[in-house]
This record gives sequence, structure tokens and C-alpha cells, in this order.
Amino acid sequence: MGSRRLVRLGACWMALSSVALGAPSVARAQLISVRSAPVSDGGQFAFLPSANLGLGGLSIALADSALDPFTNPAKGARLSGTRLFGAPTFFDVSRKAGGGFTLPIGASMSNGAWFTQVAVAIQELNHVGNDNDLIFAPSPLSATDVSAAVDDGKLSRQNRYVHALLGRRLTSQTSLAASVSWWALNMIDGVELYYQGSSRVRQHGDALDLRLGVLRELPGGQSIEATAVHNRFGMNQDVAFTDLFWDPNQRQMVPIARVAPNADRADTWGLHLAYTRPLTDSTWRVGAILTGNRISQPRLPAYDLPEVPADAGRAQAYNVGGGISRSTGPWTMGLDAIYEPIWSRTWVRAAEPTEARDGTMLDAGTNTLDNRFRFTNGIARVGLGATMPLSETQSLRFEAGGQLRAIRYHLEQSDAIQQSRSTSTQNWNEWTRSWGLSVRFASADVHYRGRLTTGAGRPGFDDTGGIIAVDDRAAPVPGGGGFGGGFSQFGLRFADVSAITHQISVSVPIR
Repeated sequence: MGSRRLVRLGACWMALSSVALGAPSVARAQLISVRSAPVSDGGQFAFLPSANLGLGGLSIALADSALDPFTNPAKGARLSGTRLFGAPTFFDVSRKAGGGFTLPIGASMSNGAWFTQVAVAIQELNHVGNDNDLIFAPSPLSATDVSAAVDDGKLSRQNRYVHALLGRRLTSQTSLAASVSWWALNMIDGVELYYQGSSRVRQHGDALDLRLGVLRELPGGQSIEATAVHNRFGMNQDVAFTDLFWDPNQRQMVPIARVAPNADRADTWGLHLAYTRPLTDSTWRVGAILTGNRISQPRLPAYDLPEVPADAGRAQAYNVGGGISRSTGPWTMGLDAIYEPIWSRTWVRAAEPTEARDGTMLDAGTNTLDNRFRFTNGIARVGLGATMPLSETQSLRFEAGGQLRAIRYHLEQSDAIQQSRSTSTQNWNEWTRSWGLSVRFASADVHYRGRLTTGAGRPGFDDTGGIIAVDDRAAPVPGGGGFGGGFSQFGLRFADVSAITHQISVSVPIR
């Protein structure tokens, strides 16, 4: 079992259900990602239109007319008439470690007391590294042999997304709505990089997000809202490897294809509360949020990451935050601050009876490794926008903003095989710069928004397609949090990467 600890390398303990739903970029604080290694999420799921993306993603005291109905379906009550929208989105991870294109289109409709919204999206992800089909060092297997191990005809890099919302204004002040979002997933960006020495990785799975929201508009411009969330994520990963065996008849090493099945499962239940109100000066608004997530991961894949091994895990995560914004004349500005405490636990179970260091036997199913994390994370966002009128019906708007996500945790680890205990503290910072340019016409709005995130890493390739960060000589883990050095025996090391997103959104009223 001791060797199994080094081979069965656990996933970076993060709620991949949250990542798959774009929680760090799209759903804001309603789904909280739990990350114990500085892995860049790339921005694969940051494709939904957002009016505040260029303002650093402000969300607490500044309404986001485009994104709010996706996060709390009851906020669809603030929409009027019928409107079509689209938001082609490109993202790219440096060092050829990921990238792709997403095309979401949708419509929102409001008629009397009822309102609804529908959206669909198609996403195509890039090949990683150079143009061949292999992820790491070339395999002795031929293409035919690999296809026999993992059906090449099913190695799709295309994902699909469907969203539907239905709500009703119960009174002039209260609205109730529900939404469902479903992903058909054939690839999660970057997963191929975390299986060192693999020839191909076939992924297939789905994700389901259910939301029930209520919005109460109070006198004096105040509002209070609540959103209940249930998210279910499931992904299967069939990983093809090449094993070399000595054939005494041929007197040479013979490559044989092998497929290692992996599964990733996660369930999240969440509740989000928010309150906003104007100050005495009506140009200022303040807001507060409280969010809780309960996350269960009964299965974790065997990623080759520089982190503690794990077969399963669970977590309780919270966000407590406040924000302030001001809109006066052509100017819009705001600030969000969020404290994020998280308690999580992961463990490794013995697959068979295992002998401990003192000679005692541990039964199959016993937790041989227990990891307890205590996170004290923080998030700060700031944004500034200015509108320049061009005519009575046209205007030009400039936006700039930024976000700091500081991640810090304390780990207590108990090893039943070695009969030992250890502790460590790790931390790193991720920085996001954002910008935007919008043109408003009499009958349509056109927006460009971009975002650049640094401070996290991935194993991957250099600018010429050469392989980097696959052994102990690789660049240290970014972030300065102590990851470099002590974790190299757990496999892959990271190289610092930057993730950039470009989004062009168009909104057209029909009536």
C-alpha cells in the first residue's frame, strides 16, 4: 500500500463540480471551488454574457443585467420585452496548455406576470501542445494500437450546454423562478496534462445544475434575494498507457496497450443570500452576501498532481462578503470584499488488507491516509467604468477592473500505514485583470470584454511545442506558497501559465 500511495496520486482536492460550472468566473459566490493546488482553471466555462466582466466581475452591490438571471433565476423579473443575445467567447492558456471557443446564443422573454429565458451553447476545445494526438512523450504504440485501447472515433472535444428558466412575478415586489442547466461533456480543459505518460484520454460525462430563486424588491430601492442550488457532476476518464514487456520469443521489448478507467463524481448543495440598498445619497449602493456549500465527492480520479493522494472527500465552504458601488453621471465604480472559510477532508481507503509499520493488519476499506484542510481564503474585486455619449441614441463605454484571489490553507495529515502525523501550511495568489469596450446603438448593444489571469500553473508545453514540467527538474510551482520542493515525489510539477479570455456579446431587443 505504501507504493500505491505514490502511484495512486490523488486529484487536486477541488470541487470539480464547481469548476465545471464555471463557479470561479460565472456563478460568482454561489458555487465555491475548493482548491489545494495552484491549478489554472483556464476559463473554460466563463462564456455566459456578463455586463460586469470588464469591471473585475463586481456582483455584490452592482447589478449585472446580463448574468444575474443565470445566477438567481428570480432576477429574470427585472428583464422586459423580448431580447436575443449571443456571446462568442475565446479562451487560451499559455504554453499551449489549453484553449477553446464557445458560442452561446439565447433569448429572454417577459409577458405580464411570467418571464422566461433559454440558452444553448456549443464549445470546441483545442488540442494540447503540438499538433499530434499524444500528450506526453511519444508512445511506441502505433495509432491503430492506441485506437484499439481507446476508441479514437469517440475522442470528441466538443461540449454542449442547455439552459432554461421559468419564473413568475407573484406581486409587484416579489418574484419566484427556477432554472435548469445541463452540460453534455466530452472534455474538461487540461485534464490530459495530468496523466503523465498517457497516450490518449477519452472523457465523457455530464453536469446538471438546478436553481430555485426568490427576489423581493423592498421600498426605498432595497432588495433581498435567496437562491437554492443543487449541482451534480460526473465524468469518466479512460486513459490509455503503453506498457513495455520483454518477449523471450522475439527477444525484445513489446509494447502493450493498457486502459486505466477513472471516475470523478461530485454533488453540491448550496444556499445563497444577498441584500442591497442605496445609501442616503442615491448614487451609492451597498450590499452583503452569505453563501454556504456542502460538497461531497465519492470518487476522485488518479491525477498525477503534486498533492496528497485521495480516493474521496467532502467539504463545507462559505462566503461572507460586502460591496459598495456608485453610479453618477458617466461614471460607475465599485468594490467587493469576500472572506471564504472552508473545511474539507479527503481520504485514501485500503483496497485490500494492508500491513502497517508496526506489523498490525489494516482491513480492506480502512482509511489509510486522512487529510484535513482548513482554508482561510479572500477575494477582492475593483472596477471602474466611464460612458461617453456619441449622439442621442449612441454611446461608447470603457471599463477596467481587477480581482485578487488569495488562497491559504493549513493541512493536517494522518498516515495509518506509517503511523505518523504531519502538518503544513500553503498559500498562493491569483490575479485577474479585466477590461471592456461597449457600443450602444438605438436598437442593439455590442460589447467586447477581456480578462487575463495569472498566478496559477499547469504541466504543459513551451512555445515551440516542447514538453515542460514533467519531472523534478521542472520550474517550481508558482505562487511562492511552499509547493516547490517537498511535493516533487508526487509526480508532475507546474509551470506558471496565463489564461486569457475574449468575449464579444451582442444583445438585440425584438420588441
